[in-house]
Amino acid sequence: MDSQILAYMQILDEDMERIREMVVESCRDIAAGKGRDCNRFFDGLEKRYADDRG
Repeated sequence: MDSQILAYMQILDEDMERIREMVVESCRDIAAGKGRDCNRFFDGLEKRYADDRG
């Protein structure tokens, strides 16, 4: 593979890891009572996931 493609793939992997960390942090905040209702949040998240999978 071309070195530019490999570098791009590495950047994407790093971005995905940061996004996962932010999601986990947000879930912890929600569980601690910060922000909106947990059930509403997870219902929306599940719907998005189901829609993305087709």
